Amino acid sequence: MAKQVSRRERRLETWSAVLMSIATVATAWCAYQSSEWSGEQSFQLGESHRAGRGATLQASLAAQRRSLDAALFMEWIGAIATDNEPLEDFYLERFRPGMRSAVDAWLATDPRNNPDAPPHPFILPEYTVIEDSLAVAAEAEASDRWTVAREYDQRADRYVLLTVVFASVLFFAGISEKFEEDRVRIGILIMGTLLFTGAFGMMLSYPVWL
Repeated sequence: MAKQVSRRERRLETWSAVLMSIATVATAWCAYQSSEWSGEQSFQLGESHRAGRGATLQASLAAQRRSLDAALFMEWIGAIATDNEPLEDFYLERFRPGMRSAVDAWLATDPRNNPDAPPHPFILPEYTVIEDSLAVAAEAEASDRWTVAREYDQRADRYVLLTVVFASVLFFAGISEKFEEDRVRIGILIMGTLLFTGAFGMMLSYPVWL
C-alpha cells in the first residue's frame, strides 16, 4: 500500500513539475512577444505622428500656394482691366502649370460674355495644388499607421493577459505540492492543467513577432 501511495506521489510530482516547466517557458514566451509588439507599436505611433506633421506642413504649403495664386491672379486681372498687355503677359507667364491650366479653362468659358461662366478659375477641376495631394497622402499614412499601432497594442495586451494566466498556472502547480491529500492535489493540478490548455490554445492562435 505504501508503495502504491509513493508511486502516486511521484506521478503527481512529475505532473506538477512538467506543468510548471511548460508554463514557465510559455510565460517567458508571452512576455517576449508582448515586449516586441509593444516596441513595434511605439514605432508605428512615431511614424503616425511623423506623417501627421507632414500632412500639416503640406496643408500649410498648399494654403500659401493658393494665396500666391490668388495674388498673381488679381494682379493679372488688374493688368487686363487697364489694358496693360506687357504686364498681363508678365503675370500670365508666371502662373504655375496647375494654375495656368485652370485659367485657360476659365477663359475658354468666355467669362466676359457668358453669365453662366465660373466666377473664377479656382473652383475648376483643372486648378490643382500638388501639396493638397501630398497632404491627403500623408494623412492617409498617419491614419494607417495609427490603426496598425492600435492593432499591435491589442496584441501586446493579449500576450500580457496570457502571461498572467500562465503565472496563475505556475501558482496552481506550485501550491499543489503543499497539500498532502491526493484528491486535493489532483483537483488543483486539474484546474491548472485546464487553465494552461485554454491559455496555450489561445497563444497558438495569436500572431507571432519573429
